[in-house]
Amino acid sequence: MAHDVYVVDDDPDFRSATLELLQGAGFSTRGFSGGADLLPVLEPEFNGIVLSDLRMPGMSGLEVLAAVRKATPSVPFVLITAHGDIRAAVGAIRGGAFDFLEKPAPPELLIATVRRAVGARRLMLENQRLKARIATGTDMRARVLGRSEPVKSLRREIGAVTGHDVDVLLVGETGTEKDRIARVIHDFSGAAGEYTVLNGGLLTDANFDETVLGDRDGRPGVLDLAAHGTLFIDRLSTIDEALLHRLTTIFAKRTPDHPCRVIAAISPDEVAGLPTDVIFRLNLAEIEVPPLRDRGDDFFFLFEHFLREAVARHKRPFPEVSAAEIRRLRRHNWPGNLRELRGVCERLVIGLRVALRADAETDDGSQTYDAAMREFEASLLSNALRRSGGRKAEAADSLGMPRKRLYLRMRACGL
Repeated sequence: MAHDVYVVDDDPDFRSATLELLQGAGFSTRGFSGGADLLPVLEPEFNGIVLSDLRMPGMSGLEVLAAVRKATPSVPFVLITAHGDIRAAVGAIRGGAFDFLEKPAPPELLIATVRRAVGARRLMLENQRLKARIATGTDMRARVLGRSEPVKSLRREIGAVTGHDVDVLLVGETGTEKDRIARVIHDFSGAAGEYTVLNGGLLTDANFDETVLGDRDGRPGVLDLAAHGTLFIDRLSTIDEALLHRLTTIFAKRTPDHPCRVIAAISPDEVAGLPTDVIFRLNLAEIEVPPLRDRGDDFFFLFEHFLREAVARHKRPFPEVSAAEIRRLRRHNWPGNLRELRGVCERLVIGLRVALRADAETDDGSQTYDAAMREFEASLLSNALRRSGGRKAEAADSLGMPRKRLYLRMRACGL
């Protein structure tokens, strides 16, 4: 399970009393007899604090502090000292300790100091998450790309659930990147906890307890990892029905003190196979993730976006893509949806041939003249912009048109 406080003290009686006091105050704790026991289990993602005695055999509290600062610089460290060690404690503060307490510390002072340190740690982690969200784009339109009506509807539904404590069922075909949508819901919800993934295809009767609830050595399960955050269950339909019922029973026991939002992903043709009582007990808000073929001219926008991602990742020039090739790609049915389109863009950028299944194309000769001309114009403008490295004035000159007209035509083509 996740812990709030790691208590390090070689005196088993004092350690036991401190653990009992903190647990009675509502903290989750774990005790260690020394730094050598603590350091192997201390991870950078630890969301709690370290409370350590100063004088211990082997590693002193100051040595433990130095090792913790090196392994996990942002974890608050509270030192417990005897009266004669105040000078050393003040030096520890200068060395990065969060605070120090004199033995024997009054219980209310110990609890207040620990509560303040745990709060500082959680605030620090939340600031880190906020910075990461800003770096990846705080505008939902930068995370859920597209201008088509199905995508606008998707963004509205995401916005509707982020403001409420409800579980979500994402229904979408293979390759619609439901995992990315789940991550967007988590990020825009402002959850204090982490985003944790449970792969339903790997969950078995043998590993259920260890995976979901944690093991006897204190390694947390996904439920504790997702506390105050989000648990994303990928491939929900692959979970055995008996295990699904065990999961829903556990979810039903969530409390306001230990919450987590559940987001599950499933394909449209698998929804009917879910046990009815599972759906009712999870009480999932259903969001449909549209396939690429229903997103109209979003294809051109996504094609350009994925090409740019691949170009940046492989540090290669933009590939030359003919209008005929773009028309061929646009007619494709995209059974693998966004994942398939990403793969095609990767192959184009690194110079591999793109092979599409002929029976997955939808060119039935019904395309109108206006639609065909719009596709041609979009490909013409896109290629000019690629050749100019995105410099619009240069692209306009190569096409023999004023820059203002280029802007207008780009907007008309959805570029």
